[in-house]
Amino acid sequence: MDLGEGLTCLLIEDNLGDARLIQYLLDDADGARLSFTHVTSLAPALDLLRQESFDVILLDLTLPDSNGLETLEIVHRTRADIAIVVLTGIDATDIAIGAVQRGAQDYLVKGRGDGQLIKRSLLYAVERQRANQRLLLAEAAFRAIDTGIMVTDAAGKVVRVNPAFCRVTGFENQEVVGTQSSLLRTGIHEAAFYEALWQQLRETGAWEGEIWTRRKHGEVTPEWLRINVVHDDSGGTAGYVAIFSDITFRRHAEQDLLRQATTDPLTGLGNRQLFQRLLASTIEQATRYQREAALLFLDLDGFKDINDSAGHAVGDTVLREVAARLRGAVRISDEVSRLGGDEFVVILPEVRNRDAAEAVATKLLQEITHPFDDVPTDRPLTASIGIAMIPDNGDTNEALIEAADAAMYAAKRSGKNTVRFYSKTLAARHGQDG
Repeated sequence: MDLGEGLTCLLIEDNLGDARLIQYLLDDADGARLSFTHVTSLAPALDLLRQESFDVILLDLTLPDSNGLETLEIVHRTRADIAIVVLTGIDATDIAIGAVQRGAQDYLVKGRGDGQLIKRSLLYAVERQRANQRLLLAEAAFRAIDTGIMVTDAAGKVVRVNPAFCRVTGFENQEVVGTQSSLLRTGIHEAAFYEALWQQLRETGAWEGEIWTRRKHGEVTPEWLRINVVHDDSGGTAGYVAIFSDITFRRHAEQDLLRQATTDPLTGLGNRQLFQRLLASTIEQATRYQREAALLFLDLDGFKDINDSAGHAVGDTVLREVAARLRGAVRISDEVSRLGGDEFVVILPEVRNRDAAEAVATKLLQEITHPFDDVPTDRPLTASIGIAMIPDNGDTNEALIEAADAAMYAAKRSGKNTVRFYSKTLAARHGQDG
C-alpha cells in the first residue's frame, strides 16, 4: 500500500484513556492518515491477526492477559510480516533492546513524545518492515529455488551463489565467492563467443543461451544461462546476476530421440537427415560468431571390389569398422555421418585454419589404410577426401556439399588416397566432368 493512501493500525492498549489520547495525537499529526482498530487485551488481538491484515501494530507490553516481552514475542510469532512499534509505560533500556531483538521496529515510552514523533515512528516502521519482508522473501527464493544463481559485482567477482549452484557445479560456497566468474570458461567456446556475449550484455543488458560449463571435478556439461545486468538508481552497472539451468538430461533425451530418427542403422553414425541439420547449425554458428569450420567429404577407394569379391556381409563389416575409425579419430564435438554407400562426411565445427582441417583429413586417411581383419584383399583400403571451408566456400548446405564433393573428385583424379581443398578452378572442372 502507498503510504499516501493511509495506513491501518491495530492498537493493542488496555487503558481506554491512553488509547483515546494516542488516536487523538496521531489524528492531529501531519502525514499519512491512520485508521485504527482498538483491542484491550492480547486474546482478541490474536484472533484479529489470524483473520485480518494490518500495516502496523502499536503495542502496549502490559495487558490484562499478558505482560512484558512475552507479549511482543507472541504477537510477532503470530504475524511476523506486520511492523510492530511498542508504546508502553515501561522505561527500561534492557527491555527496549530486548524488544528490538524480538522483532519490534521501534520502542517508545508513553509521555516521551508527541503525536508527530509517534506517527513518524509508525511510518518508518512500516517502510523498514516492508523492506525486510522483501529481503526475506528474496532470500528465501534465492536459497530454495532449484536453479543455480551466481551474483557478481561490476568487475565480475562473485559475491554470492545459492545452494542450487553448489549442487549443480560441485563447488562449495567458499570456493567460488571472491573469485572471478571466469570459472565458466571451459575452453570449448572460443574467445569470439565470449566477446559476443559481453557485447550483447553491454548493448541490451541481458544475454541468454546455451553454454558449456566445467564442474568442480572437470566434467563439462551443457547449461542454459541467462545473465542480467543489475543497474543502480542512476543507471550505472552495479553487478550481474547469472541464472543456470542444467539441461544435461533434457539434452540427452532430445539427442536420444533425434538419434533414433536420424541414425544410419548399419554404422550407428548420423544419416543424411541428421547431417543436413548439423551442417545448417554449423553454418549458422560460424556466421554468427565469425569463426571457421570445415566440411570433409570422404569416399572409399576400391570398396566396390571388396563388396563384389567378398560379399555384402564383408562389405558391411568394413563399413562399420570404417565408421568406428572415423568416429574415434575426431573430437567429440566433431560430427561424422554416412550419406549412403561408401560415402561419409565429417563436420569440424571449429577449426583454426585450413592446415588444421587438412591435419584431421590426413589422420582419417591413415586410419582407413590400417588392415581390416578377415577382409580378403590384395591392397589396403584407401579413401579420397575433399574439404570445403565454412563460410569461405559457401553459406548454404547445397553450396558446401557441392564444393566438398568437387574437391573429393579432384582427390580421386589425383591418384586417390589424398586430400584436396575446394577452389573455383576445381568447381569449373567438376562442372565439365559432370
